[in-house]
Amino acid sequence: MLFDSSKKRKSRRLKENLKQFRRKSVDLDKFVKDFYVENGLAYISCNVNDYYDIIDKYSVDGYEWLNGSFTRFVEENANYVPTEYPIVLEICNHIFTKKQRDCIEETIADYYALKMGDTQMALERNKTKIIMLFIGAVVFAGIVWLVNTLFPNAVRVVSEAVLILFWLFLWELVDCIILDRRDLLEARTEAAQLASMKVRFQREFTDEPVAPDKEKAIIREMFEDDIILPSTEW
Repeated sequence: MLFDSSKKRKSRRLKENLKQFRRKSVDLDKFVKDFYVENGLAYISCNVNDYYDIIDKYSVDGYEWLNGSFTRFVEENANYVPTEYPIVLEICNHIFTKKQRDCIEETIADYYALKMGDTQMALERNKTKIIMLFIGAVVFAGIVWLVNTLFPNAVRVVSEAVLILFWLFLWELVDCIILDRRDLLEARTEAAQLASMKVRFQREFTDEPVAPDKEKAIIREMFEDDIILPSTEW
């Protein structure tokens, strides 16, 4: 009996713990603003020990590529930054030569421009798929109408098979437009945010935002720069 009573008390305590965990929540917006956002810019700061913490050591001159660990760090932090904020990437703890700084800035810009290109190609594929599904849905709708109008005595199995195909095309079309395309547009916006990211080199990390006039210049420069990729409007 004592053993059963102890088990019941433990079970009640665990259930109460579970209820408490389910009630907990965090103010994500506050955390994001405290950690990343200052006025009109978002900051991602990282410490590096040398050039190859950023540029992959297997890269050859003129065809540099980013270190996978570096991109993982940047992108995991960028996931928490609202897409309406331009990002300043602060690279701290190492002094680079001018050639290295130029190469880092160019490689980061090229890397994320290519990522943005990937999302734009995905949008183009999605657009083509939507057109093909629309044509297919119209064709099968026409076949259903013809079967029901001109051949009312047609085999019921044939009529139902054509109707099923029509609905499959229609539902897939709706899914591509409402779900897939929305996700792809969000991915393109996030990629554009990273492709527009500005790099700032600092000998040591300081928790200070750029001056207001510099902030305005950075924002203006971000939105005046053209990324050489075609835009998909819908």
